[in-house]
Amino acid sequence: MTQQLDVNDDAVTRLGLMDTAPEERFDRITRLAREMFDVDYAVVNVVNSETVFTKSQPAESDFRHTPIEDSFCGEAVKQPAVLEVRDGRADPRFADRAIVAEHGIRFYAGFPIHTDAGETVGTLCLLDTSPRDLSDADRDAFERFGLWAQAEMRMDDPGASGAGPVPAPSVAPAVRDDRLAAGEVRLAALAIPYGQVSGDRSSWQQVGDRIIVTLADVMGKGEEPGGFAEELIGALQQRAHLDPVEAMLSVEDYARHDKRYRETFATLFHAVIETRSGRVAYVDAGHGLTLLLRADGTSERLSSRNLPLGLRPSDAEWEAGETVVGHGDLIVSVSDGALDAYDSTLDSLRLIGEDLRRASEPDAFFDELSIRVSEHVVDDDVTAVVISVR
Repeated sequence: MTQQLDVNDDAVTRLGLMDTAPEERFDRITRLAREMFDVDYAVVNVVNSETVFTKSQPAESDFRHTPIEDSFCGEAVKQPAVLEVRDGRADPRFADRAIVAEHGIRFYAGFPIHTDAGETVGTLCLLDTSPRDLSDADRDAFERFGLWAQAEMRMDDPGASGAGPVPAPSVAPAVRDDRLAAGEVRLAALAIPYGQVSGDRSSWQQVGDRIIVTLADVMGKGEEPGGFAEELIGALQQRAHLDPVEAMLSVEDYARHDKRYRETFATLFHAVIETRSGRVAYVDAGHGLTLLLRADGTSERLSSRNLPLGLRPSDAEWEAGETVVGHGDLIVSVSDGALDAYDSTLDSLRLIGEDLRRASEPDAFFDELSIRVSEHVVDDDVTAVVISVR
């Protein structure tokens, strides 16, 4: 007799994620988790009663479908919280399973992912070929990563609370803003909301020879996340006198007193540009979608290992970033909806950079991006900010 598992095949079908291509919104989670916990693999799986489908994994691995009886996840989906296996070889539940006996995986930690209605549909997992233990701080951080993966998966659920059919926008609602700052730095932005109100926000201001730029993407769509994003942007801009880390700490403390902070989270890119020296100090909170295009043709992604605002463990420090820009350099930061206009993976950011280099002006790049959005299935807000150094 087949053992009954605590997964819901109907819910998995409803999500529509089984056998789909990689997406950066999941890949950024597994990439950061792999780095933070220093494991061989971090993966996001979609799980039904027969198979474990790996939706996100390291580039060098090739998990695809694993029979449920050969995996750790068959046990993880039965758990109310994280399943931790120090050494699968020493655990009689797993010693003979293919993932241990054939593939050599010893350590496993799995977070069961549920829909808004409580249906189990997937897992976030850490795997390593050496036995190990999670500390209490590690476990807390891993649970926060799990909540992030769960929130992303719930975005695909048409049966989620408050969900309903929202038509994808045409190019018409796109909003552009453009101004010249400090004579040398030009900033331009494009916003294409999904539906009537965007959960993305971007803003900037000039204070003396400093320019403060912020892009925020609050989980969800519609008025509530849009309003929260507006408040977060405003709070960061009000702290223009602080460096990015100090500003984030202050806003984090402010947000903790807001009930919505406990129910959602936001990815953020917040930077201070000194126009005289070209110094750029920034904090990236789980965003990872900012690209610096050098005038010499090279490029670098401005990112960090920070979790989104609202998911950071209280004992973790904000990781700051710093770079220097000069004449002819460009910085482009986008929300993950922009990636859907390409192939939805992190490689889309490289393609965005190439399109921006080919465009003579940000407006020409925005025209290209708007056309792409109209031609592809993009079911999220699209925001892009371009900073040009002249």
